[in-house]
Amino acid sequence: RRLASTDRRHLRANPVVRAGRRLRAGGARALAAVAAWPHVVEVAAGMHRSSVPATPSSVVWRSGAAVLRHYAGERAGSGPPVLVVHSLVTRSWVLDLAPGRSLIAALLEAGHDVYLLDWGTPGPGDAGRGFDDYVGTLMLAEQAVRERSGHADLHVVGYCLGGTLALTAHAALGDGGLASLTAIAPSIDTAVDGRLDGILRSLRLPPVLALDGHGLVPAALIRESFHWLRPVALKTARQTWRRRRNPTWRAVAGPVSRWVWEQTPLPGALLFDLVDYARGNTLAAGTWHVHGRPARLEHLQVPVMVAVAAADHIVPPPASLALTGLLSRPPRVVTCPGGHVAMLTGLARRSILCRELLDFLAAARDQRTR
Repeated sequence: RRLASTDRRHLRANPVVRAGRRLRAGGARALAAVAAWPHVVEVAAGMHRSSVPATPSSVVWRSGAAVLRHYAGERAGSGPPVLVVHSLVTRSWVLDLAPGRSLIAALLEAGHDVYLLDWGTPGPGDAGRGFDDYVGTLMLAEQAVRERSGHADLHVVGYCLGGTLALTAHAALGDGGLASLTAIAPSIDTAVDGRLDGILRSLRLPPVLALDGHGLVPAALIRESFHWLRPVALKTARQTWRRRRNPTWRAVAGPVSRWVWEQTPLPGALLFDLVDYARGNTLAAGTWHVHGRPARLEHLQVPVMVAVAAADHIVPPPASLALTGLLSRPPRVVTCPGGHVAMLTGLARRSILCRELLDFLAAARDQRTR
């Protein structure tokens, strides 16, 4: 009997099949580069070599490729710590991009004890890691934060698929030990016409064709996919070339370009799970399961905030705002100007996201002390 296109048994391959996948992955990378030719302009302008300042941190826990970073702020108060959960793809330092443009730094300056779950770079042994495995790592990381901080509760802030992961995990496994949950641009309703979910939902070719010889989606393929998703690639390429010598512009655009350039591979099992998630619209339909338990969003009882970007072409606002109709308690809803990345990388002192998030965390803290 023919296997379903997302059956995990596709990940088991003999040497001949793996060799074929390596050849296919090389061809896919070449085609992706041709299709996303505007990225050549950024490379020619040296944007991918731009330095990226980072807030000092230390690794306090690790599990496989994932690491838990702790940011030691001088103004850390006595409230519950904040665990920031990055997306399941891309590098986490977009959350700490540059001075004045850092979500991490904004939380520190407000007096929060901040941790970041960085998923790291999957290797050949990670091809079989699926959504449930990432949930398991999140649960372990949360417990590590509780033990290190001495607090029984923590605030969780998830970005993109990190927000989706946190919501589904706690909807299925319970929200005990949470002080609040914030989801920034989460993918909830995949029936909405969004580019990311749309690609996963309407994928005609078997997802296994995207895998390399190790069972991973190559980083280069993910990198160039960002250009397929960007509707103004030509305009952006022209702007990049015209402004390449402008130091003020490069200080902002350079780190973003480098972030897009430095992608990480994606485990094949996780790709299969995300395709099933998008095709079935399973979270919105109430049929998604985590560790064998149904992920029912109405079970969440902690304060929830959902933030969207008005011009997000990757996860359009309606795809995230569907959350409001699935919770038993109304969440705080925040709409930010800009797109999927710009909502994070705008000047923190003027950032609607930072201001609203800090206010939400303060309100959640006050609610706990009543």
